[in-house]
Amino acid sequence: MDTPNLPHHGKPNKTILFTGIILTLGLLILFDFWLSHIQMNYYDKLFYSRFIYWGIVVVLLFYTFKIEHQSLLLWKEERNTTGFFLLSVFLLYLSSIGAAFVSAIPVLLGEHENNAMMKKIVAVITGHQAMIFFLALTAGVTEELIFRGYLLTRLSQWFKNEVAAVIVSSLLFAALHYKYGSLRELIFTFLIGMVFSIYYIKYRNIKAIIVTHFLIDYINMNLATHLKLK
Repeated sequence: MDTPNLPHHGKPNKTILFTGIILTLGLLILFDFWLSHIQMNYYDKLFYSRFIYWGIVVVLLFYTFKIEHQSLLLWKEERNTTGFFLLSVFLLYLSSIGAAFVSAIPVLLGEHENNAMMKKIVAVITGHQAMIFFLALTAGVTEELIFRGYLLTRLSQWFKNEVAAVIVSSLLFAALHYKYGSLRELIFTFLIGMVFSIYYIKYRNIKAIIVTHFLIDYINMNLATHLKLK
C-alpha cells in the first residue's frame, strides 16, 4: 500500500501521537475495569456503559483539536455517489459474513466456544428493540471513530506504514472484545477490523463503515434474540 496523503504542516510529533494512542487505550481499559467491578444490574450496566464510548469520542475530539491541532478524522472524506455508498455497504457486509465463516473454523475443528457473555447479553436485550438499536448504533459510530477514525490514522502517522497500522489497529480492535472470552469473536473482530481498515485507507469513506458496523451488530443481535443463542 502507498503511504496516505498526510498533512505535513503542523503535524504532531511522535510524543503527542503516542500520548493520544496510549490515552485512548488507557481510557478503554480503565472504564472496562471499572464496569467489571461496579455493582449494578446487567441491563443498566450495559446501557450506561455505552455512554462511556461516546465520552471517549468527546475526549478524542478535544485532544485532537487542542493538543494535536488537527481533525479527529485526519483523512478527508472522499465524495462518492449514492450507488457507490450502497454497494460499499453491501460488499462490506458480505465480507463480514466471510469473516464469520473463517472465525467459525476453530469451532468446526472441535474448539469449545464460550458463549457465556453473549448469552448474558441476549438474555437482557430480548424484547428490547430500542436497546438493541442503541447498542448497535453506539458500536457502529463510536468504535469506528475510535479505531478507524483515530487509531488507524494516528498509527499511520506513527509508523509511516499502512500495513503496520492496519495490523496493529485491527489487533487492538480485537483486543477490545477479549471480555467475551471467545476465540471466534477475537478472530472475527480482527478480520473485520482488517477489512474496514483497508477499505478506509483506499476509499476514505468512514460513513459506509459505520453503517455496515451498525447493520452487523443490529442484525446479529436480533438473530441471537430470535434464535435464542445456545
